[in-house]
Amino acid sequence: MSASAQKSIIRGTLILTFAGILSRFLGFYNRIFLTNLFGARELGIYQMVFPVYMVIFSFCCQGIQTALTRQIARPDFNASAGHCLLRHAVRLSFLLSVLCSLTMFFLAEPISYQLLHSAECVSCLKILTLAFPFVSVKGCLSGYFIGIQRSAETAWGQFIEQLAKIGSVYLLSVTVFSLAAPKAYFAVWGIVAGELTSCCLLLFCYLHHYKQFLKSSSPDSDCASHPSRFYRRELLTDAIPLTINRLSLTGLQGLEAILIPHMLNLYLKNGDHALILYGTLTGMVLPCIMFPTTLTSSLATMLLPAISSEHKKEHSHALSGIIRKSVSFCLIIGVLSSLFLLFLGKWSGQFLFQSITAGELLFQFALLCPFIYLSTCLASIMNGLGLAGKNLLYSIISIAIRIACILMLVPQIGLTGYMWGMMLSYLLQTVLLLITIHRHTK
Repeated sequence: MSASAQKSIIRGTLILTFAGILSRFLGFYNRIFLTNLFGARELGIYQMVFPVYMVIFSFCCQGIQTALTRQIARPDFNASAGHCLLRHAVRLSFLLSVLCSLTMFFLAEPISYQLLHSAECVSCLKILTLAFPFVSVKGCLSGYFIGIQRSAETAWGQFIEQLAKIGSVYLLSVTVFSLAAPKAYFAVWGIVAGELTSCCLLLFCYLHHYKQFLKSSSPDSDCASHPSRFYRRELLTDAIPLTINRLSLTGLQGLEAILIPHMLNLYLKNGDHALILYGTLTGMVLPCIMFPTTLTSSLATMLLPAISSEHKKEHSHALSGIIRKSVSFCLIIGVLSSLFLLFLGKWSGQFLFQSITAGELLFQFALLCPFIYLSTCLASIMNGLGLAGKNLLYSIISIAIRIACILMLVPQIGLTGYMWGMMLSYLLQTVLLLITIHRHTK
């Protein structure tokens, strides 16, 4: 890899990292804002639609986006081929998103009643269908810009998306819906506004980029060198297995999220209390616990090219050094986060969310931090070593353990059972990752 290429990758990674931190801060503020505006019960309803959202996102966008990035980054793909591939990706993803939107709109009631066990999710799901076409286009454009190592556009898209979410919900709450009681579907309109704004920004950036390409391209720089089926084949060959893998993982994660409020209802014998507790957990507690992953995820992003490079060069000593430093960094962040939540978790819950329950849960879940942050870093190392298949397998095993604990323990002892499920799953995943990495780099 040339020095200029390395600088480009590092610069792009830093831009995405900075944008990720800003976006995470804005997203965290959005959680606090929504909590204070809606309350824990409505926040619980809002959180219940996310599993459905993520499954559809994985189906119509995520695999295609990743495949597009990989294909465009290929050295044998020139700029013209990249534009052609993007057009095919947008058409495919947009078509899938429209089909998914129509399907979910007409099946919103059965999904809400039979799957989510909440009639109040119907409006949220129907509004959410408006976001999928924008998500599909935005995802493809983002994948394209990352593939050509222009990360600034994607970074700005993430930042503007969070601003649009917060701003739109605030404007709706003080204008159109000011006379009505705040409902969960207000926040869903924020998702639609955020995706629309981000999509428009990236589309504007791409059109400007494409005009520059047309000015500088040679006369034979077009898509005629390959038939359309060539680009579709190249895209689908990569996208289909990626989509299947993501759907498998996202489907299990979605099942996990759907089961929690249902099992809590069996424990508490009260649907409203179950929603309040679920909203407190997913909308307040887990975002706090996951907030430091901004640092570990950034580290994971920067590790990937370095691990891959040293692994290909068979520099075992350098590779071991990178892994040791990364693990040490994540452990330090995890231990410090655990200590903070053990001593100040209860105070933080009351200060940020005006919720005693949130503070108690932050204290209860504090010991999870080292394992969660370490598994994030180790998963990226696995990908860098070319062990993505085993990485997926370990993630599936981890989620399966949590689902089993939700089914068996939550109806008996409440969220304490879910905490033990998370502890066991992340502990096992971390051990499996460490053993596999050690064996592979020995």
